Amino acid sequence: MTALLVFESMYGSTAAIAEAVAAGLADLRIPVTVCEVGLAEVPSFATRPSLLVVGAPTHQRGLSTPRTRDMARGEFAQSVSRGDGVREWLDQLVGHASGQSVAVFDTALAGRLAGSAAHTIGKRLTRAGATLVMPPESFVVTGRSSGLLPDELEKARSWGRSLALFAAAAAAAQRTR
Repeated sequence: MTALLVFESMYGSTAAIAEAVAAGLADLRIPVTVCEVGLAEVPSFATRPSLLVVGAPTHQRGLSTPRTRDMARGEFAQSVSRGDGVREWLDQLVGHASGQSVAVFDTALAGRLAGSAAHTIGKRLTRAGATLVMPPESFVVTGRSSGLLPDELEKARSWGRSLALFAAAAAAAQRTR
């Protein structure tokens, strides 16, 4: 079993969560490649990982757009993701997602009204034929550029460990079909 974790991050919080999720997967000996979305190639059927994990920050209640990324870059010159985001990467992935096991996460402000990039990612991937192995997960930031709540990195690592267990069970179930 292998995993590919693709993330978009403007201020660094989503990148930190991605690394913590990857550490959780690695805790259970799942080889994982972590890749910033601008450097991520769309996996083909021949190179498809057993598990694809996709994460992004929540911008204006959903997935970032070129406009919201430009606004964020205007506020923070050293943004992690400098080119296209997860939205554009997903547009390229659609034809390759059928049958792919996926998990999705986001970073967002606390509260129901904050929205969720993860739910948008999950919907787009399941419409393209992918299978969510766990419900979308959100990790809480204290503000746009002010960082994560204190325990979010440990929560992300724990989610990564759970993800490894669910993905292994999903893979075993698929083999018996």
